[in-house]
Amino acid sequence: MSTARPVSFAVVGADHLHLFELVDRLVAAGAIASAHAPLGDLTQLYADWRAESIETSVEAILDDPDVDLVVLAGVPKDRAELAIAALRRGKRVLSAKPGVTTPAQLGAIREELAGRAGRPWTVLFTERFENRAIGAAIDLARSGALGEIVHVIGGGPHRLGAEGRPEWFWDHEATGGILVDIGSHQADQLLAIAFDGGASAVVGEVRTSSVGNVACGEHPGMQDIGSMTLVANGVVGDHRVDFLTPDGLDSWGDVRLQIVGTRGTAEARANVDPAGEAGAEHLIVVDREGTRRVDVSEHDVDWAPRFLADLRDDGERLMSQAHVLEVCDLTLRAQEAAVPWGT
Repeated sequence: MSTARPVSFAVVGADHLHLFELVDRLVAAGAIASAHAPLGDLTQLYADWRAESIETSVEAILDDPDVDLVVLAGVPKDRAELAIAALRRGKRVLSAKPGVTTPAQLGAIREELAGRAGRPWTVLFTERFENRAIGAAIDLARSGALGEIVHVIGGGPHRLGAEGRPEWFWDHEATGGILVDIGSHQADQLLAIAFDGGASAVVGEVRTSSVGNVACGEHPGMQDIGSMTLVANGVVGDHRVDFLTPDGLDSWGDVRLQIVGTRGTAEARANVDPAGEAGAEHLIVVDREGTRRVDVSEHDVDWAPRFLADLRDDGERLMSQAHVLEVCDLTLRAQEAAVPWGT
């Protein structure tokens, strides 16, 4: 794409609040919110927020040569088809997670990407790229300060918030299942640690997985808990995700990441500190020198500038296309192999 003007993007699908996070960062980094299609329950909220964005049709967006990037945050099951349509028209795609919900969708995305340079299709895993504590913990692991990394424990507890959920949230086919949806964050973090962000071949293995509905009997088709054990480049990852966060917690969830190395450990508490420290984004490191809290307030949340730079020169500064594809593949395999919870 041309480097002579700012990146212009259009929104197709507005059903998840991650949309506002993605767009806010893109605009702050210099991109232009040029258009949006009236798809999704949050369309009017988005239109009111971004008054400069023109409402138009999906086809008009795809045919517009001035639209460089299509941003997707619709119902998860619809994102892959829209991504493929955009890629076929020469657009780049930025999707909220999950980018795909079935193996067939991932296969179609792979076919569309074959032979293309850079990372035309990006799924942004916001737990890593938006939370300073998690980002700093992964950087610390990559630096070698913790020694050889041997084990990762990732947790993604969420509050159910049933009264505010759209109908598609309760539909397993719409979300792809709890491991495909929430678990994509944990798979992303494991692969980012195990392969240090620089490997062209990124491969993971599913050892075990399980899913269940343990506290949401009025919606028997949805999954409110899931776990998976993954292995990547010699690093074992144990992960649990759920919608069981109690209402008494002053946060939407209690996301955490623990990294165990041969010379130290790091634990990130993304949302809250159970020991009582105020605020969010906590990082605690234990090594030969002792135990300490690490101030992550200066850790850069800089995914958007790197992403826009990648669009301009087919780079992979943010992450590789192989990484994005393997995160999706891992979680799909874990979901498909999952046994019922408690068996």
